[in-house]
Amino acid sequence: MPSEVPKVGGSPLPSVTPPRLMSPVKSRLTKESLSKLSDPMTPDEYITQFSDVTDGPKSLEDSSLTEREHVFLTEATIRDLEAIHEEDFEEEDLLVPESSTGDDLEETGHRSTGTGASGVSTMSETEPDVDYDTDLEMEDPDRWLHPDLYDRDTTGINRYLRMCQKLEIQPITYFLKHMQDTELIMKYHGLGPLGVKAMSDPLEINTTIEKMDLEGNYILGIGTNYLSKVLKDNVYVTELILSENKMGNMGAKAICDLLLENKTITYLDLKGNNIEDGAAEDFYDMLSKNTDLKTLILRHNCFEDDGARMLKDSLIENDTLTTLDLSWNHFQWRGCCTIAEGVAENTGLKYLNLCMNGFGLEGAKALEDMLRDNHTLLELDISFCRIPLQGAPHIAAGIQNNEGLQKLNVGYNQIQGEGGYVVLVAADRNEHGSIKYLNFGNLTVKIDFKKLADEMTEQKMMTVLYGNVMLDVTSFRNAKYDPWAHHQADPMTKLKEWLDQAGYRLVDLLLTFDRDGSLSLDLHELKQGIRSVGIDMTDLEVEILMKNLDDDNSGTIDMKELMQGAEKHTLETREAIRYKDEQDKIEAERRKQMKAGDVKDFQKLIQESDVIKPVAIV
Repeated sequence: MPSEVPKVGGSPLPSVTPPRLMSPVKSRLTKESLSKLSDPMTPDEYITQFSDVTDGPKSLEDSSLTEREHVFLTEATIRDLEAIHEEDFEEEDLLVPESSTGDDLEETGHRSTGTGASGVSTMSETEPDVDYDTDLEMEDPDRWLHPDLYDRDTTGINRYLRMCQKLEIQPITYFLKHMQDTELIMKYHGLGPLGVKAMSDPLEINTTIEKMDLEGNYILGIGTNYLSKVLKDNVYVTELILSENKMGNMGAKAICDLLLENKTITYLDLKGNNIEDGAAEDFYDMLSKNTDLKTLILRHNCFEDDGARMLKDSLIENDTLTTLDLSWNHFQWRGCCTIAEGVAENTGLKYLNLCMNGFGLEGAKALEDMLRDNHTLLELDISFCRIPLQGAPHIAAGIQNNEGLQKLNVGYNQIQGEGGYVVLVAADRNEHGSIKYLNFGNLTVKIDFKKLADEMTEQKMMTVLYGNVMLDVTSFRNAKYDPWAHHQADPMTKLKEWLDQAGYRLVDLLLTFDRDGSLSLDLHELKQGIRSVGIDMTDLEVEILMKNLDDDNSGTIDMKELMQGAEKHTLETREAIRYKDEQDKIEAERRKQMKAGDVKDFQKLIQESDVIKPVAIV
């Protein structure tokens, strides 16, 4: 055998044991004439019998071998022949004829054979040319030259190890152990781009992994590219989590391109990847064409108001996405309004998270329209969105007119206790809604809020979360004079009502109550007279009446003071009636607003929550 590795086409063959090769002579021996070899044959008879196979001369002496007529007998062939008829052949007869010298073979690019000192034939290697040919039967030379192409390992372990060796990285034992599981959870394994590239090769043939979680591996955009190319034709992975990998716009574009072709992935988590507005158009292209993706998590990225416009168009065109998380992005009130407009026209979204964005007052107004128009949304999170007290009535108006929302998180906004109260009132007024969960965070509320929350929990089986309950300390800074309430609480009103019912005049009252004939009444006579005729008035109210009628503070009431007090009361009664008529009209309009869930009604409710109503003075 040659001492050096033979070369083909100028490149050395791999240092592996080649497959067993069978010469034409041996093939014919084993297939057709094995039974006829019972009689020994000479080399001339051997060549004569198989001349059709070798297409060579009939005798060794007359042979003139051409370049295409050589019969190569390898050491393996010689051993086989010697095993069959060792006594029938001489070693000299199996050599190449003397007429074919080594120089002739060297010119044609072939090997020359000879015998060594021990009588075993040897071969001297020459550099092969481009016309090199052989009659050795090689079933598949590529299997010998490229063993990696004929790897029958369906687990992908060999492919992974070869790729790790090629990339000069350390194989990950966890991946080797779990690459055949249905869930591949590799959080914070420090893969990097090269680690993902090595994993991508065996994943190309993997048919078991359904959930892939590569959170926090810093694979960057280039690593995402490697993975996306492999998953384009994958029909087994349905849940892909690539959060906290800093893939940026480059990786986001690769993922969007992936989902344009892959129709199997239904859950995609890309939170914490520094994705900016530049990738928003790619998401629009993907969402407008992909109808299989159900959950999209874009939390903790860098989308701003420009990207919000593309996301709005995506929501309008896509009606199959059910869960969207846009929390902790960089949307200001314009971007928030744009997103709300898109959700208002969407008919498929059920779970929406918009927390930690800058809605403000204008964003709260947009949320009102969104809640009025959208009736498919089931859960909404708008916590930490900088919604002020003035925005609470808009949120409340939207809730009262919504029929589908079941859970609302409005905690950690600046709506204060009054704003939380009107939101709770709106949920209570909504007779057609199905809201069952309200989260106000650590909001400090008043007694009225707690009472209503307890009532709703008991009657409607609702869950209401809030903070502490403050003491019911009412402020008088917004209190206003109520003429009708004052008229109802005035003791003179009760006295005039009795006079009208009894048909008495003031002078008749004075003469009846005056016991000493002085034509004046002191406090004792006034009390005795009121009790004697049965007027429902307490002693305190009698004292107040005495004080109001005694203008000169003499301690007695004469006829003149009675007349002045009656005239004054008549003017106050007219003013009170006029005020009451106005309030009745306002109340009628208020009832309409309450029924319609108008913002103005909730604004008035906030104003009245810190106002004490006039009551009778006792």
